[in-house]
Amino acid sequence: MSKELLGISAIALMIIGEACIIYGELAAARLAVAVSRDWRDVLLLAGFACFSGLCLLLAYALGYRATGNIWLVAVVSVLVLLICEPLLIWMLFHEVPGRGALVGFVLGALGLAATVWL
Repeated sequence: MSKELLGISAIALMIIGEACIIYGELAAARLAVAVSRDWRDVLLLAGFACFSGLCLLLAYALGYRATGNIWLVAVVSVLVLLICEPLLIWMLFHEVPGRGALVGFVLGALGLAATVWL
C-alpha cells in the first residue's frame, strides 16, 4: 500500500474514531441527567467506545507507518479533536461556549498552530 493511501486511511480512521468517542462521551453526559437509566444504553456506549478505540489504534499505527513521525500523528489527532468536539457539542446540546471556555479554546488552537508551524 502506498504511503499516501496509508496516510489518507489513517486520517479517515482518526476522524471516525475521535468523532465516535466524543459522541459517546457526550451521550454519556446526556444520559447522566436522564430520568430513566437503562443498562442497555450504557452497554451500547461501551461498545461504541471499543469501536472508536480500535479505529484510533489503527489510525495511529497507519499514520506512523505512513509518516515515520509519531509527533505528526499526535498533532493530527489533536487537530481532529479541536474541530470535531465543538461541532458535536453544538449538535447534541445546542450550546455555545461561555467566555472562559472560548478563551481556552482559542488559546488551545493557537498552541496547536504554534506546534505545527514553528
